[in-house]
Amino acid sequence: MFRRLYPSMRLFLASSLPLFIVAHFAHHVVTAATAPLLPLVRTTFGLSYAQSGLILSAFSLSYGLAHLPAGWLNDRIGSTTLIFLGISGVSAAGLLAGLAPSFPILLLAQLLMGFSGAGYHPSATSLIARGTPPERRGAALGTHIVGGSMSHFIAPLMVGGLAAAWGWRGSFLTLSAPTLVFGLLLFAVLRRRAAIAPPVVAEEAAGTAERRSARFWVHMVSFLVLTTGVGALVGSMTGFIPLLAVDRFGFREEQAAVLMSVVFSGGLWVAPLAGVLSDRLGRLPLLVGACVTAVPAIYLLPRLAGGSGFALYALLVLVGLVIFVRMPVSESYLTSEAPARSRSLLLGVYFLGSSVGGGVFTPLIGAGIDRHGFARSFALLAVILLVVTVAAVVGLVASRPPGGSGEAVSERSAPAPGPGT
Repeated sequence: MFRRLYPSMRLFLASSLPLFIVAHFAHHVVTAATAPLLPLVRTTFGLSYAQSGLILSAFSLSYGLAHLPAGWLNDRIGSTTLIFLGISGVSAAGLLAGLAPSFPILLLAQLLMGFSGAGYHPSATSLIARGTPPERRGAALGTHIVGGSMSHFIAPLMVGGLAAAWGWRGSFLTLSAPTLVFGLLLFAVLRRRAAIAPPVVAEEAAGTAERRSARFWVHMVSFLVLTTGVGALVGSMTGFIPLLAVDRFGFREEQAAVLMSVVFSGGLWVAPLAGVLSDRLGRLPLLVGACVTAVPAIYLLPRLAGGSGFALYALLVLVGLVIFVRMPVSESYLTSEAPARSRSLLLGVYFLGSSVGGGVFTPLIGAGIDRHGFARSFALLAVILLVVTVAAVVGLVASRPPGGSGEAVSERSAPAPGPGT
């Protein structure tokens, strides 16, 4: 897998990809603490499930909506600045969350966290894609996702111990303060390095008739419905896993926080593997397979007898597999198949759709749990996911280019040793 990107460790370390992996870790480490700490936050402020979901949706909505101006800002203030805001800006909002004296201030902190962090993914994804040939793009983007996955894996483990010692406020403060300083240091390093360098992969020609056709755009819209629908539905459900573990399975609050690490452990191996497989086998079959897998996983999760043993952890790993197949496959598809003049817009729609959709669904799921319980609410979510998947697959098949696999012709590229080298 590694040798699909670099022939040696020396070339890997000399490239910009390690910096992006570290930046991705720092970008998510504070935001990844919110869901694991939700049971403790709920106790402090006396929240319902719907109000608890609103904390998660405040970040998701602001994070998603802010992707609309992210491309415009990238052209004016630069990718380095947006990556810096995606780390230090998010950390500053994390400090406010830890100091929040009331529920409304905590919501404000989550909103600020989303607005400041929205520019990171479009900037980093675009820079990595521009520096990587299409045939290796999935592997590069999958490797980049390992950084964000590591933060979601480590943060729940850390906050479990930190919360036991210093409470949920101490957890936010302990994670945010050093990350803010790290963002400043990384900003200086990125400005000195050749990480933000002219692209080494040639852009496509002005555009083919196939890519301007209505058939192509039906295909692209169907793809976006599929990937953003799955991202929104699965992401909104995932935030309730700690509450499910505490209220239905009898876990202690600190123990429930650690369960999020099980979900996100998939990013350490699924994301790079999915990236490599998408380069070799095609992106759409992997994405559709992940969507179908999510349906029984969501339906069965609240129906486990006591939530004990192997079955619980197997389903959590399955949820993680769905999340981390979707991300590198979707990003690789869009950066490789979308016309150059529309690529930034489509990436913005991709990141916006899953985040805003998650922000909308999360409080609705919380309200459903308040009224009908976990089992019925998760069952309805699984049905919606199945309907979205079937409808999108019908659109993808109907708009498939004659004699093709449904993926557009890859753009022309020049040989390149790796992202940003």
